[in-house]
Amino acid sequence: MASINFVLRPASKVDYPGSLTIRIIHYRQVKNITLSDCRLYSWEWDQSTQTVIYPVDDPGRTSYLRIVELKMASEKVLIGDYITELNKRGKYSSGDLASLYRKNSDTGKLSGYTELIARELEHRGQERTARAYRTVAKGLIAYNRGIDIPLYQINSCLIKSFEMYLKDKGKLPNTISYYMRNLRAIYNKALVTKHVANPTGEKIFSGVYTGITKTMKRALSLDELRNLYSLDFADIARREKSDSPEHLRVEKLHYAWRLFFFCFHARGMCFIDLAYLQKDNIQGGILKYCRKKTGQQVEIKITSELQKIIESFAHEVRSSPYLFPIIKENGKKLRLQYENALRLQNSRLKMLSKLARTRPISTHVSRHTWATIGKQANIPLQVLSECLGHTSEKTTLIYLGLLDNYVLDEANDLITSTVVCPPPAQVSA
Repeated sequence: MASINFVLRPASKVDYPGSLTIRIIHYRQVKNITLSDCRLYSWEWDQSTQTVIYPVDDPGRTSYLRIVELKMASEKVLIGDYITELNKRGKYSSGDLASLYRKNSDTGKLSGYTELIARELEHRGQERTARAYRTVAKGLIAYNRGIDIPLYQINSCLIKSFEMYLKDKGKLPNTISYYMRNLRAIYNKALVTKHVANPTGEKIFSGVYTGITKTMKRALSLDELRNLYSLDFADIARREKSDSPEHLRVEKLHYAWRLFFFCFHARGMCFIDLAYLQKDNIQGGILKYCRKKTGQQVEIKITSELQKIIESFAHEVRSSPYLFPIIKENGKKLRLQYENALRLQNSRLKMLSKLARTRPISTHVSRHTWATIGKQANIPLQVLSECLGHTSEKTTLIYLGLLDNYVLDEANDLITSTVVCPPPAQVSA
């Protein structure tokens, strides 16, 4: 069995701090690994007890030595885990253990570890989460004057200080929560993967805001929704010359209008799920897909309203496997095509809101509006939650049992029937 000790190697110059190293001995083979950012004076180290000696009246030095001590504990736990891993493989040398340690040491800092898990997320198609992790890690490092942060140095004091910095910069509560929740996720993953240890059990994120503050209501009123639905694009287009920029603008607004109401009639479908829908998602009059955000499977009856909107795009997707002309497979990354379409859709929806004289709308407004109308119609929360493909009511759903799909379709029919549903108006060329 390998043994682990800490040894202070003295500096070449007198009165300079030496380097704290990890000494690994296995089958009489010795390997030394220098711990970065762990430099101690000879009077600050007791070799016999393997402990740090704190000064009596130097708070600054005491703070540094506490960080060194935490790193020692963290690294010892990590090496212990590596020894367990190598024991399972069979015979190994002290050099094998040192190599395994060095291989993982590059991810011992926030940027390196964040990049590691971000690449894994991207490989699984979770680009949005990967981007969020990179954003918050860069934010914390920027706060630290651009200096990368070893994972073992992330503590409640640093996180609380970063939260105060964000507040002073005028960041809103939900933005601060975004940083804190994602940083917490990164740190928790590092604990699970043994890239950092928390021997003291410190609750690093317990004192910062990680909740969600209610923002301005996004849902349209029923009157606003009907105003938006009743826009007569054919009549609007007739007022413009067929080859004019204004006519083209009307066509693009009608395009956005159809996508918005498809999402509404499809139980408040998220725009990202709509973008990735393919023709083979429809089987036997049922639209089946898995939510990008949660992976939960959703099944929706193709109503006459949905079918009309699908058919209105048929000529644009004749040679495409996709249901809508958003992802066109022209060599660009699928995610990039979706994100470009999302920005364009939101821009057009803002123009539509002015045309219909409603409050400003975005892609998510159809979802909020669907849910709000459902609540006003006294549809049970369980039904709404399952219709929306949420997982927040998971415990309740398990306790009560999943609803038959026809109940969900009846709920959808009830909600979407509140809007008069003529065929989508076509824009003449």
